[in-house]
Amino acid sequence: MSKVALIRRIAIGLLAPLTLVGLFAGSAEAASPLTLTDIYNPAKITRIDFNLPASSVTSLNTKETLETYVPGSVTLTSGTKTSGAQEIQVRLKGSTSLQKLDWTPSFKIKFKKGPTGLGYLGLRRMTLNAMTQDDSKLHEFGAYTLFNAMGVQASKTGWARVYVNGIDKGLYINIETPDETFMSRKFRDITQHIYEGAGSDFWMGADYGDNKTGPFLVDYGWKVTPNKYDLNNLIAYTYLYDPATWYSGLNTVTDRTSLIKFFAVENFVGHWDGYSGPDKNNYFIRSNTQGKFTFIPWGTDQTFGENRWSQQVGDTFDMPMLSAKSDQPWVQNLDRGKLYVQCINYKPCKTAYLQALKAVSAKAASIGLTTKFSNAAKVIAPVLQSQYGQNLSTMKYLDDIRTEQNRTIWYVGNRRTQVADLLKQNGIK
Repeated sequence: MSKVALIRRIAIGLLAPLTLVGLFAGSAEAASPLTLTDIYNPAKITRIDFNLPASSVTSLNTKETLETYVPGSVTLTSGTKTSGAQEIQVRLKGSTSLQKLDWTPSFKIKFKKGPTGLGYLGLRRMTLNAMTQDDSKLHEFGAYTLFNAMGVQASKTGWARVYVNGIDKGLYINIETPDETFMSRKFRDITQHIYEGAGSDFWMGADYGDNKTGPFLVDYGWKVTPNKYDLNNLIAYTYLYDPATWYSGLNTVTDRTSLIKFFAVENFVGHWDGYSGPDKNNYFIRSNTQGKFTFIPWGTDQTFGENRWSQQVGDTFDMPMLSAKSDQPWVQNLDRGKLYVQCINYKPCKTAYLQALKAVSAKAASIGLTTKFSNAAKVIAPVLQSQYGQNLSTMKYLDDIRTEQNRTIWYVGNRRTQVADLLKQNGIK
């Protein structure tokens, strides 16, 4: 890493917190009374207005270009507070949930860089999920709340009502994007790389490709460090054959304590579409300049046991919390994440994981997660009523939402019972 690059990264880390309180904001930001607390407040709904030119609308309604960033502006409003119009680039997002602009798509936003290289309120990016794969509209809110409560570095969330050129798109969840500015807020050391874990595991050879190719894409760090040597080292480490050596040294290539808690929360919320689940999907890994990795959760919409394979509303899919293989709603008997399986197959790591599960279960109770779900359901109910309660074709979906919300709340208590049984079976007091 060059001296200039090192100085720049240190500067970003130092300036980001100051930017958040407006000390280094641009002129538009300095005039804005909005704060990150307003945007990521579970008790309020932020209005988000996109103003898109005709060319951008056309691009976002075209299959071949809807995931390509196009220009526009956005205004955020919370009560009497407003951001004013912010210049942005915007694209649509999703895999199986990807939709055209004319429907109900999810959005990725990039704010214009200010003098410090950061964007609006220190946010370079923003993710708005339409929650089309979550009938409760609560799963992501609850999952990230629990990750954060357990000390796992995870996104904050807020509610949003989104309008595109005046057209009401309804309720969205605003999820803090795990990018370079997120890392500068969450970590005191310097970020070397941010990798996307999308259907990828740490098998030999999985470090091939450049920043835009291969199993692990690089979201940040390639300009300064255009290689995947840190990832190669992590992968090589997973092939240590002596379990005791593997476990004792795991803390040299990962934040071991955080990793085990990450596994525990993923399993408690039933995140089968995450790393420790059968899909080995939806996670980020962040390395520092010493090549030490931290796992960041993502894509938590299909959690808390909602069974999207079943046609029966309120049916539950339970991912086992201690198994090398697992079903997911559509496919059976799949291998789970390699590091997770190695952990539960070595007694000291398995014990640490079970103790972490115990702590997660206790934390869900101590923070009042079920009460938070109930309160959030009340906050978002008026928007959902407006979105789905105005015509007969969608009114039944409101009943489905309420059913799934009640099942999600029930799931937390049921999962706590399952954890207690699992601890008893394994002699954990």
